[in-house]
Amino acid sequence: MVQQWLALVLNLIVMVMAVVLVALALRPRTLEGFTGASLVTLMSFGDILSGIVMNWTKLETSIAAVGRLKTFNEMVSPEHRPGEDDITLSIASVEKVAICGRTGNDKLSVISLLLKLLDPVAYGQTSHVSVGGLSLDRIDPPALRSRLIALPQDAIFLPDGSSFRQNLDHTGLASPEKCRRVLEVVGLRALVSGQQHGGLEAGLSSRSLSQGQRQLFSLARTVLRRRMRGSPGGVLLLDEVYSSVDFEGCTIAVSHRLDMVIDYDKVAVMDKGSIVEVGNPRQLALEANTRFGNLWRAMGN
Repeated sequence: MVQQWLALVLNLIVMVMAVVLVALALRPRTLEGFTGASLVTLMSFGDILSGIVMNWTKLETSIAAVGRLKTFNEMVSPEHRPGEDDITLSIASVEKVAICGRTGNDKLSVISLLLKLLDPVAYGQTSHVSVGGLSLDRIDPPALRSRLIALPQDAIFLPDGSSFRQNLDHTGLASPEKCRRVLEVVGLRALVSGQQHGGLEAGLSSRSLSQGQRQLFSLARTVLRRRMRGSPGGVLLLDEVYSSVDFEGCTIAVSHRLDMVIDYDKVAVMDKGSIVEVGNPRQLALEANTRFGNLWRAMGN
């Protein structure tokens, strides 16, 4: 409403100026060229004047918004509340550890913490998270993630048109022979061999793969990355375990299927953001009053 009223006032001002200009043009000894140029300029003057006023109004609104943000930052103190209440867990080298618990207990927060997707050190708290003896707050996130191997639950692919090799090794460092061997290990060699043109360089559409093939392809990436590293050890992060995965280094798995992690070295049970129980999964499953044992029996095992 205010903008419409402002536009009306500006049009009235331009109209008055046009009337004055025409009145002056009717006087004797008036240059016709000057009068014509003035009328042409006056036609666009209204739009220019409206633009100036509108931009000035937007500037005032933006300045007021910045002022409110500044006031909010000065008056409201941040909470800095930690996302997890109590997590104390030590994982040895070559140890396979499963993180279990009921749905909604922030099990994936541990994986996000190790990948430094979450701040590993809570403000004002005496927290300490380290991998291989190095504190996470001293490691650059890209360098940290290059030392970890993660196998997500949902496989992610490059846009349609990207080749099999690009989806398998986005760095382009692996040789074609290594890529073929990895695909043969996971049982997808026939998928590439069936391509009439291109082989590994043929285009890949993720929609043409079944859910099982997508998971196997994601597993192939993990195996290839492990072989490309060359050095022994490392940390493997698994989001949901659907089959047995052998790894020489440390393995940390988040799973709802307890039968897949029953042979792990250690299991950590989470409840309401805290680790409430740590132990050998087979021993905990046999005991009567354990959290893992209750989950194990609740699943009909």
